Amino acid sequence: MQEESFMLRTRWHYWTCSKFADWIRGEKKPYALEWGGWTEWEQEQKTKRPIRFWLSDTGLKWLQNIVYFPSDIYHTIDCYVSNRWISKTHYLKTGFKPGGYYEFDEKIIHALFNELVDFVEKDLAHMGNFNSQEKYTFKNGRCVEAAYNYFKWAKNLKDTLPNGKRVLSQQAKGSRKIKQLYEWWTKKRPNRPDPYEASGWSKVCQISSESDFAPKQLNKQMQAMKKLTQIENKYDNEDTAMLIELIKIRHHLWS
Repeated sequence: MQEESFMLRTRWHYWTCSKFADWIRGEKKPYALEWGGWTEWEQEQKTKRPIRFWLSDTGLKWLQNIVYFPSDIYHTIDCYVSNRWISKTHYLKTGFKPGGYYEFDEKIIHALFNELVDFVEKDLAHMGNFNSQEKYTFKNGRCVEAAYNYFKWAKNLKDTLPNGKRVLSQQAKGSRKIKQLYEWWTKKRPNRPDPYEASGWSKVCQISSESDFAPKQLNKQMQAMKKLTQIENKYDNEDTAMLIELIKIRHHLWS
């Protein structure tokens, strides 16, 4: 079970990442490192300059927590109220209009992929905006352009193997898969041909309703029904495959 902290200390600015901290430390803190890179960097700093590193990365953190204590209390209460009654982050949002009936399988895919859209257009967008010289415009906390700036940055991150070989990091692989699933849900899936139109079923039904029943129409109906079933099965298999891919990368969906 994941433990919850009473005090939320989410900050846009950390004193340990400031120019003042870099001055105390004697070295500029990296903006981002590869998988395992932070541990190596911290060990290197502790070895080279232990006192200066403690002052810049531990002492400043303690001092900031003391100074920000009143605002942390307010922020904790504000986040609880927002999460509980406004954004309601404790449950998944399907995006369906109220009043209708929806099958469980529909609710599953819409809920999970709508959460993925929120993650990309909100969480990753803010990360992409933070490390950019461009001025992105956010609307209701969303910005697709900023999210794509994150994808551009993250897709080529690499790790160094013990033998010195450079390979794509897990973060890079995860970001590429997230982008693929996001574009499938927002672009490809909504534009799939309607199965009733693509199979010819709608046309066959229209002709049958406008004319007297004729045995020759039966063969066309059977062919159209067969094609309709094939298309629907293809779409269903594609949906299932994408849901599985989303579950596989769930550990990358954090910010």
